[in-house]
Amino acid sequence: INDEVTTQEFVTETLVVIFNYDRINAEEMTLKIHQDGSGIVATLPFEMAEQKGVETTLLARNNGFPLAVKLEPEE
Repeated sequence: INDEVTTQEFVTETLVVIFNYDRINAEEMTLKIHQDGSGIVATLPFEMAEQKGVETTLLARNNGFPLAVKLEPEE
């Protein structure tokens, strides 16, 4: 979910490190999230999604960012 504090560089790096995006796709997804306000970065089994959400939140907090992650069931 986009916010006014978390840097685009941090989001891009998180997509690369935690979600295994390549740099180009991570930058494209970051821009989409920035423009749209949010984005679906992965569709995973619930346990994996939950773990990646926790990893992302901890990484954000450890770097001083309020980045929020929202898990949603697949439609």
